[in-house]
Order: sequence, then structure tokens, then C-alpha cells
Amino acid sequence: MNIRNKFLMASLFCLGLFATVSAQKTQDQINKVYAEQYRKINEDPKLSGPEKARLKKQFALKQDHENKAYDAAYKNKYGNSKEGRKRLVDNKIDELDKRYEKEKKLIENDKVLGKNQKKANKEALKKKYESQKQLLKREKDKI
Repeated sequence: MNIRNKFLMASLFCLGLFATVSAQKTQDQINKVYAEQYRKINEDPKLSGPEKARLKKQFALKQDHENKAYDAAYKNKYGNSKEGRKRLVDNKIDELDKRYEKEKKLIENDKVLGKNQKKANKEALKKKYESQKQLLKREKDKI
């Protein structure tokens, strides 16, 4: 290996260390890190034009990969769109309503409980489900 190739490999290695991006960063932060690396490549007087182009292409591929990984993680966590996320919350509300009706019928059909106990249990159940439903509605409003 000649000195030029050694330098190129060393600079590539150093740039690779600086370009590591955490999954906790936002897409803007990811892109800012890469913008800084592109700037460093452009300002390096020891690199020729083709070497700069090759390094930039390698970083562009890494950047694209990390942006795609971020997008996939975001979609996995929040859904594809606002409407999609709202539908998910609506589905949770529907499931909650169905579960409430099912548990309410179980209380009504319980032959061990007296009339007052059934009424008290239904009221407690109603309060519990209303509070859970309010939380889901607030979550939907935040979207």
C-alpha cells in the first residue's frame, strides 16, 4: 500500500467513526451529522476529486440506510399517517367498549351477587372504563 492509500483508508476509518448515528436521534439530527461529514470531505485538500466523490457516495449510501431504518422504526411506532394512527386509537376504543359490555353482562348474570352489589360493581366498572376511554380520546386528540 502506498502512502496515499494508507491515508485514504485512515481518513475513511475516522470519518466512519464520526458518522455513527444512534437510533435515538431524529432524522434531522442524522442528516446534520452527515452534512458535517460531507463538508469535511470537501475541505480535505489531500483528497482528489474522484476520491471525494467515492467517499461521498459511501456516506450517501450509509445515510440512506439510516434514514430508511429511522422511517421504519417511526412507522412501526406511530403508524403510516395521522389518519392511520387515529384509526388505531379508534380500534382500541371499540375494543374497550366491547370489553366493557362483556364484563357488564358477566356482572348482570352473576347469581351470587345481590341487587345492590351488582349495581355497585357496574358503577365501578363504568368509572374504570370511562377513565380509560378518556385517556384514549386524549391520545387521539394529540395526533
